[in-house]
Amino acid sequence: MTMAGMSVTVLCPAGRRVNVKVTPNTSILQIIEEASLKQGLNPDQYELRHLRRVLDSSSNVRHAGLPNRCQLEMVEAPVLRSPASVSVHIATESGLRLVHDFPCTTTLWEILEYHRENSGVGEEFLPPVESGQEVVLVYAMRRITCPELAKVTLRTLGLIGGKCMLRHSVQSMSSAGCQAHVSSSLARRPVHHPELEEEEKLVVENDAGGHSVAPKYPVPHSRKEENYHSQEMDVSMEEIPDMPVFAPPLILKEATPAVPSHSSAECAVPLDLTTMSSPQKMPPPPKVTKIGDHNAIVFSMADAPPTLTGDEDDAFFQLTAEEVRRLYKEQRRALIELQEAPLLTKSMRDMEESSKVLAAMSRYPITHLRIHFPDEHVIQASFKPTDLVADVISFLRPFLACPTADFSLSTRHPHRTLSPSTTLVAADCVPNARLYYEGFPAEPPYLSEDTLAKKSSYSGACSSLNSMNTTKTRPLGISDKGHTLSEPSSSSTSSRRKEEALDLGTRPHASDGRMTGTVPKVPKWFKVGK
Repeated sequence: MTMAGMSVTVLCPAGRRVNVKVTPNTSILQIIEEASLKQGLNPDQYELRHLRRVLDSSSNVRHAGLPNRCQLEMVEAPVLRSPASVSVHIATESGLRLVHDFPCTTTLWEILEYHRENSGVGEEFLPPVESGQEVVLVYAMRRITCPELAKVTLRTLGLIGGKCMLRHSVQSMSSAGCQAHVSSSLARRPVHHPELEEEEKLVVENDAGGHSVAPKYPVPHSRKEENYHSQEMDVSMEEIPDMPVFAPPLILKEATPAVPSHSSAECAVPLDLTTMSSPQKMPPPPKVTKIGDHNAIVFSMADAPPTLTGDEDDAFFQLTAEEVRRLYKEQRRALIELQEAPLLTKSMRDMEESSKVLAAMSRYPITHLRIHFPDEHVIQASFKPTDLVADVISFLRPFLACPTADFSLSTRHPHRTLSPSTTLVAADCVPNARLYYEGFPAEPPYLSEDTLAKKSSYSGACSSLNSMNTTKTRPLGISDKGHTLSEPSSSSTSSRRKEEALDLGTRPHASDGRMTGTVPKVPKWFKVGK
């Protein structure tokens, strides 16, 4: 993604600010050199820092994650940066790797000429201009073509020492806009309908009275198909002069009595050829087999359909005015909470955390878990938020190939091993969670043969989960006193929905207890699992 008019502001040691125009491929060393040249400084003595993070001089703007119009600070480097030779590795399309050391002031064209003369790679390594082909080098997602090879040096790429890898390819001049060694996004395969193709191949026949009879049901065609068929019919008629010329296919009154009549509203609906020619076939229901309690289902992620991803355009990453306004309100609200929040004691913080856990329990009476095994098998089950992780482990043991094996359950992103004595709500597994099996055995099979024999399909597991979510009823609510449970009234539900629809910037945040210093009450019988 290219950015037009991208620039950064460099704060120099003398207190002056220098505006440097950059691109995503501009190296950090280039920014240092341009800012030092404007202020008369030695670029080898300084380095750039962005938000307390020292930037690598060999990186570029894209990989450093620098936003547009960001502010960089030029600080003195602890060690003087001294240029040295760079070990350049060139990987060709044929699998050959060329390695040699060059000074950092060497251009990429000089490197290619050296290997053509000394490495015995042949003329196809550096073809002449008359052949209509050009050499393309790719470094850190930067595509460098022939016009730039004679100008770009290793120091321009931010390399003054160490090693680097360049990908070499030869492309035609017409494919100059295609990046080398980069695959395109997957495309959906075309779907063929045999019944629809047979209906489209119907030929107009003559009846006994000499009238032209159209197909029993009209077949929709696009303009291109109509023109194509008409041209094809004209050619066939010129080749066979004795063949009578037919008019365009029309449904005549003599041929229509056998067709049942439809009302105007029914005729306005397009006909489905696949359903009219044969009785409608409902798709078979997904295979679902319960393997035990807790609505447990075992399936394999290998049966899941592939995910097709496409490239997003630049407009997808641009924020609208409404999104910027919402982000500003959220940042302002968070800042006000940090500045005006009163100090809380440990008991008040524990009480506030308990109220959050209790609210999650009242809102989600059931939590859905998916336990993933290393061989892509998954066990899906439902538990109560108050159940322990040890209950889940005990539930899984009968389905394992080795029920006495020692194993644990963990989460990822971040990686966290769950303690068996922790409740699911305290482990942040409500309303749903994805857990991973870790332990013995280290190799498959992890599940027993009886369990795998009852394996369901991936679509069946998803439909079972959706059916449980649609039939779930809302649990009993908690009264203001915090000690009695009662059914939430419709008036309170409607008022709560109205409050949620209000603008968040015009009323206090949901954590009103932190703003006012009061803590919501919790029933005495409620205890959070450690």
